[in-house]
Amino acid sequence: MQSLGFFTSSPSPIRGFTLVEMLVCLGALGVMASFAIPGWQRLQERSHVEATRDQLMNDLQTARVRALQRGEALQLTRLRDCTWTTSAGADWSCGWQLVVKADQAVLQSTQQLTPLQITFAKNDPLDISARGDLGTVGDRWVIKSRQAAFNVSNVLCLSSAGRLRWQTGDTCSN
Repeated sequence: MQSLGFFTSSPSPIRGFTLVEMLVCLGALGVMASFAIPGWQRLQERSHVEATRDQLMNDLQTARVRALQRGEALQLTRLRDCTWTTSAGADWSCGWQLVVKADQAVLQSTQQLTPLQITFAKNDPLDISARGDLGTVGDRWVIKSRQAAFNVSNVLCLSSAGRLRWQTGDTCSN
């Protein structure tokens, strides 16, 4: 009997991967992942540093506005109640809070949830005048990764005109 091509079933070999082929593919994926993970970790650390820098800049601008609105001097002081801070007066790694200079009433508080190294140029709190003037010329914060292998840092600088600027690295030089 003559058959049409689509009505007949011909035995076809079972197709798939052998165990060796699958292990070779998994090994190749493992090698590629081992090269990609350090780059991904560095990218995440840079993202944490930049987010902290942006938060500090926003809080400083907010402090200026609040000082003008209230018509009184404020201070930005460091927080001290996290596990990764040191006892040094310049260590702001736990975060900061905005307080009224006269009675130390807390207006705003920002805690750092990421263990970064944040240092301020002085051991004293940052004063914000009733006119919204920030600190003194040369005040700066250095925000850097605690993992030296990543070498990720940003600096937030206060210029002679009282303006905030940031740059990559840990010095305010141009």
